[in-house]
Amino acid sequence: MPPSPEPATAPPQRPRASRLEALALLVPLALAVAGYAPALRGEFQLDDLPGIVDSPAVKDAGAWLRGASLTDVLLTGRPLTTLSFAANYALGRLDPLGYHLVNLALHLGMALLAGLLAWRAASLAGAARPRRLALGVAGLFAVHPLQSQAVAYVSQRAELFASALFAAALLCLLARAPGARPRPWGPWGGALALFVLGFGAKPMVVTLPAAFLLVHLAAAPPPAGGRPAWRDAVPVAAAFGAVAAALSAAVLLALRGRPDAGFSVAGATPWRYLLTQAQACVVYLRLALWPAGQSVDWAFPASPGLGDPATLGAALLVVALLAGAAALLWRFRDDAGPDGAAARLAGLGVAWFFLVLAPTSSVVPLADNLVEHRTYLAAWGLFLAAVAGADRLATRFAAPRAAVAAWSLALLALAAALHQRTAVWETREALWRDALARNPSAARAHVALADALGAQGRLEEAIAEYQAALRATAGTPRQEGQVLASLGVAQLDAGRPEEARRTLERALALQPENDQLLVNLAAMAGGAGDAAGAEALARRALQANPAQPGAWVIFGNLAMERGDGPGALAAFDRAIALDPDRGEAHYGRALVLEAMERGPESCRALREALQATLRPEYRATVTAQVQARCR
Repeated sequence: MPPSPEPATAPPQRPRASRLEALALLVPLALAVAGYAPALRGEFQLDDLPGIVDSPAVKDAGAWLRGASLTDVLLTGRPLTTLSFAANYALGRLDPLGYHLVNLALHLGMALLAGLLAWRAASLAGAARPRRLALGVAGLFAVHPLQSQAVAYVSQRAELFASALFAAALLCLLARAPGARPRPWGPWGGALALFVLGFGAKPMVVTLPAAFLLVHLAAAPPPAGGRPAWRDAVPVAAAFGAVAAALSAAVLLALRGRPDAGFSVAGATPWRYLLTQAQACVVYLRLALWPAGQSVDWAFPASPGLGDPATLGAALLVVALLAGAAALLWRFRDDAGPDGAAARLAGLGVAWFFLVLAPTSSVVPLADNLVEHRTYLAAWGLFLAAVAGADRLATRFAAPRAAVAAWSLALLALAAALHQRTAVWETREALWRDALARNPSAARAHVALADALGAQGRLEEAIAEYQAALRATAGTPRQEGQVLASLGVAQLDAGRPEEARRTLERALALQPENDQLLVNLAAMAGGAGDAAGAEALARRALQANPAQPGAWVIFGNLAMERGDGPGALAAFDRAIALDPDRGEAHYGRALVLEAMERGPESCRALREALQATLRPEYRATVTAQVQARCR
């Protein structure tokens, strides 16, 4: 008999599907690069100035590691982040581009990790199309403007590092299928190393053990007679939880007495902070739905108590969402179908959001009640819940093309909004004018804008902003003293010496140990011919902060006036050793070398001054001198 003809088979579709999946991943990443492009040359902002521009640890990491205590380095110094800044500094000094490029690269890598984590969670839950869910989550994570502060704000590299290490450690823990034989020295050992390293970036990784257990609570039901996945996860979660508890206790002890974090924050009790965070979480949820009204400085007020209608409403909403997440995980725990998987993933996503936010948004007070970058990793849960729900709706109504079109439009809209948002990070002036447009009474925003205007030489505008900040800080001595210190410098630079002296003296009465204030007063005394007073104030500044380079600049200027060239050089060299980017120290050194008829060395010092941080009036003078005698 002739052989029967073989049934016709459809041509394989996998290569085409793979190309489409690659495109679905590459397009959001490309949109993210385009969206963050305006911020790549953005100026350093806020914490970047003390944390990078003026940081001895960044400019000499070796000395920092040798001189700092173990507690300062490991628990509060964020060593991984600081060392990465030190690497940036070694390669490009204070050019912001390199710092921003590293942040963007970390974000793109984190978007890939977010996709992998979504794929693994969806696979464990028994979702019908885990790869599609993973691509959707990765795309949202890459382009959503809510992520912009963590990426565009250089100092929040800590958030990026911690999130990436958290995700990588969780993927290692999830590498073993539920019920399989454990391999503690393989993926689990790697997860522990990543977990501990994550604490070197930011302690928010403390929720990793609970997140591991939560993912298993969303896993597909076992075969008849089998053990639920979460039971096998409990011993691992307990072991990692013990490590997390020990590290968390050490961090809280290290934070004792800090005014910005921990239980010493003025006026913030755990209960009141918890109520405030319920309101903050509602804002975060609104921004995740659509990020209108973002700001770098929310100046979010503390809750007056549970009797406040806004607080009560927010608390009830948070409780309802958590109860809904628990209900989804419980109600569909035995449903092995795609609807059950989607429901459990939605419950996982909502619970994840509140869990990952817990270290910064529960009972441990922080000085800032609402900061957008805290949602960076927490938002992964919301993206997962949204994508899982949208996928089931598209399948239920048999509308795959409509779903793809809607998804594409959503990505484009988010990318456009991202580009618009990151544009405000280009300059300090733009960022803080944007913040003031949303909250005109924010004292910190007025001060930051004044600093930006002063750096441009727009002194009268800066003085007006400092005075607005002074009105906003009335009655808070610490903040008022900081504003007065900056206002006095601006008044001095604007040619108002008597007014500046009175302002700085008021500031000193409020902050007698402010080393920069003492240096400013010393400079004023020296300029008025009071050499003894200037030296005394500079020595007080060194007593308050032995690493204050400005005091050594004062000593160098005083030595120059006495005609003590070697003493002046030694003082300026000491200032440069403490801060290689102290432009006036390089300039003073150049003047001394010129007086000593060491012309080539003087020209080198002038060029080094131009590469360092110089006030506008100094830069013009130094540039003219280089052009006149250093060709």
